[in-house]
Amino acid sequence: MKFTNSKIGAINPEPKILLAPLAGFTDSAYRRIVKSFAAGIVYTEMISSMGIFYGDKKTLDMLNFSEEERPIAAQIFGNVPDKLAYAAAFLEERGFDMIDINMGCPTPKIVKSGSGAALLKDLSLVKAIVKSVRKAIRIPLTVKIRKGFYKGQNVANEVGKIAEGEGADAICLHGIFAEEFFKPECEDWDSIRSLKENVNIPVIGNGGIKSEEDVLKMFEETGADYVMVGRATLGAPHFIKSADTYIKTGKKFTLSLKEKLYIILRHIELEVDDKGEERGIKEMRKIVAHYIKGMKGASHYRAELNGISTKSDMEKMLFEVFGKYEEA
Repeated sequence: MKFTNSKIGAINPEPKILLAPLAGFTDSAYRRIVKSFAAGIVYTEMISSMGIFYGDKKTLDMLNFSEEERPIAAQIFGNVPDKLAYAAAFLEERGFDMIDINMGCPTPKIVKSGSGAALLKDLSLVKAIVKSVRKAIRIPLTVKIRKGFYKGQNVANEVGKIAEGEGADAICLHGIFAEEFFKPECEDWDSIRSLKENVNIPVIGNGGIKSEEDVLKMFEETGADYVMVGRATLGAPHFIKSADTYIKTGKKFTLSLKEKLYIILRHIELEVDDKGEERGIKEMRKIVAHYIKGMKGASHYRAELNGISTKSDMEKMLFEVFGKYEEA
């Protein structure tokens, strides 16, 4: 297939497949592991604009990144235009390549605060936020939305026009209503195609990607300039490279068991280096659970993971898991 020639501001992502922000997962270690294979752009986890404004340590700790992650986007959330503008300018000063405003998160905690997908209920506020943030920064600005908050009230094209009019460089659409959360049967790629037909800025398609075939299908069916994937990379950090290879050659990229084990051990190393052993291993429990999903004895080892608190014990468990295949 032929990709569009669009850029996001001055950024020309290659491949045209981007790593989505995933709360609780896409920290610097995760991003570096995925980027070591391929990712057009990587995103931070959602960052609170108020947390940045008030200098919250936990929030500021989320801002660490390495040069190898570039181009890297910081995704911010909030509902106060000037605070979002402050956060965006702060992040530009910290060296981020792009700012993304989250207007699609459906989680109750975020929605109750009036942020995330709740913004889709007030398009005048959407306009004020994009306008304020655009004035505050020189780097590319994007907006990530759902097609609407309430079922049946599709505002994606309207929001796209607002974002474009206020200077956003691209818009990312997850084709589902906020009220539908993450129900696979509700994914609507036609809404992504419609948005692409109604705006002149690049469109990033998101949602419902489970396989390399799905990535190709989204490009072909929606005409999106880019495709953003998140959960498909859990336990498969090579997924973006595999999807890109599949689109270009019809073949997928796979890892041998030895290569997969090396990647997991490297991921643990990075996490512990960044956060210390106690916190790093705690963070890696859920990540390792995804890595070993479908392997022999995986359910037993996933339960065992919850009690592991040291790097050596986690490595020992992994050698045991992967050793079962050598014995077979």
